[in-house]
Amino acid sequence: MQAAPSVCRAGGNYRPAILMEAPAPTHFGNRDRMQAIPHRITATSLLLALSVLSILSSGCTGPVRFPEPPPRTETLHQPGPSNSELARVVDRLTAAHPGQTGVYPVTTAQDALAVRLAAVRAAQRSVDIQYFIFRRDESGRLLTHELVDAADRGVRVRFLLDDFTTGDSIPLLAALDQHDNIEVRLFNPFPKRSTRAIELLADFCRLQRRMHNKAFTVDGRVTFIGGRNLSDKYFGIDNQQVFHDLDMITIGASLPAINRQYDVYWNSPFSFPLRTVVAGSLYRNHRAERYSELQQSAHRLLSSEYGQSLQQSPIIPALTASDELWYWGTAEVLVDPPQKIAAPAGGRARYASDRLMRAITGADHRLIIISPYMLPGQYYFQALLEAAKRGVEIHLLTNSLASSDLVLVHGPYHKYRIPMLRAGIHLYEMSATLDFENNHWHEDSRSLLHAKLFAMDERLIYAGSFNLDQRSLYLNTELGLLLDSPELAEKITNNFVANIKDNAFALSLHEGALVWTAPDGSILHRDPGASSLQRLGARLSSWLPIEHLL
Repeated sequence: MQAAPSVCRAGGNYRPAILMEAPAPTHFGNRDRMQAIPHRITATSLLLALSVLSILSSGCTGPVRFPEPPPRTETLHQPGPSNSELARVVDRLTAAHPGQTGVYPVTTAQDALAVRLAAVRAAQRSVDIQYFIFRRDESGRLLTHELVDAADRGVRVRFLLDDFTTGDSIPLLAALDQHDNIEVRLFNPFPKRSTRAIELLADFCRLQRRMHNKAFTVDGRVTFIGGRNLSDKYFGIDNQQVFHDLDMITIGASLPAINRQYDVYWNSPFSFPLRTVVAGSLYRNHRAERYSELQQSAHRLLSSEYGQSLQQSPIIPALTASDELWYWGTAEVLVDPPQKIAAPAGGRARYASDRLMRAITGADHRLIIISPYMLPGQYYFQALLEAAKRGVEIHLLTNSLASSDLVLVHGPYHKYRIPMLRAGIHLYEMSATLDFENNHWHEDSRSLLHAKLFAMDERLIYAGSFNLDQRSLYLNTELGLLLDSPELAEKITNNFVANIKDNAFALSLHEGALVWTAPDGSILHRDPGASSLQRLGARLSSWLPIEHLL
């Protein structure tokens, strides 16, 4: 978004952006790329795939059966020593805010990786990681190298990953799992006896239900809550795509609840030790060679221009100096129990999802929604329309067709656009050509929105893993923080309203038809920047009853 006013407190030297940092002028190449549907896919094969999904989902109405977990050792979180440097910093920051949670929003990709590296390096007793995606790419190898270093000095590492996208990272995870101080577990694992696509089709009702939670907790005292996964695409390194996302560095009163939810997931019957799932041959690889490769890869990245800038990030000294850059308030940790993946879908959401939606739709006068996907379903969509009808000013930002990583989601979303605009909701779609400071390290990479943020009445803020779609409502488990902080909520709301039109497409109706107004004032009459294949994918997906899967 356009230059949002930086957060700058009196006496501070560091001016981090709070939301949507200003785009730098850049020149981009061809944007007609589409990740979710490669160009080689024909209309016939696409329609066939969508039809198969529709048929498979129709059989998922009854109870879902899950395999029994193997014998496992139950473990619980381990708080770090009270005399560690990390403990002293956190205790000093929280001393003046008893019973409150402190957060700092990290909006730039480089800072998001910098704070994780700093936290792992500061760990004295434990690192608990819980994610939907982890890749064996440059950032993944760097983080793995840092985890091995931490384990070498006696830190216990628990690494809990959803198994949906672990394919390319399994050898690296197996190398990690061989360390005496590291254990890896997979949530709702695939059988791994055939190709992943075949296994998904064979057990679709179970394997489509996933753990979408994201948390990275060190010594039980500091955690990162938000939308980012662990991959180059989220840290600004990838040369094709960059996800613009948000983390909340979190300290204080919410940490016990976040630690407890991790223990519940780690010890749940849906979490399997990696050794019990993957082939034993992976554990016969030479661990020393793997670690040597990690060290070389980490050295290459840290020696690069990106790595040098990463290590010089001012965010750590600024945030540890005083509590002036932090936002404080009472908070509620909204987390779905792991059993949600076995619960019937449909109707009204259960667990934390409904608590969040009631907070969103219950806004009194102003609501900001930032979500990569917009598929609320009829129940919650009507609640949004009712909020607009009673006078709530609603601003909603989601991906454009060109900036979406899941083109199939865009088709079902189309039917919501005109009713929202008729209800007076301000609707915006992100441009795929935006660049933000410290986010793009390859100028031809495509921008995609991935942040999940809700601001209600200049008072409440939600940041976490929850998308405003059917999958987050009914199928996946989610984790986030609902913070009562008027200062932060007002800052985000005012920045968003003031700057959104300068950097996103504003949708409106002209003679009953959709039009897009670009930041330069030009008017477009169809999805801006989208390729013909993207439009085809969206059109086909809008025809089939698959919204409940998306």
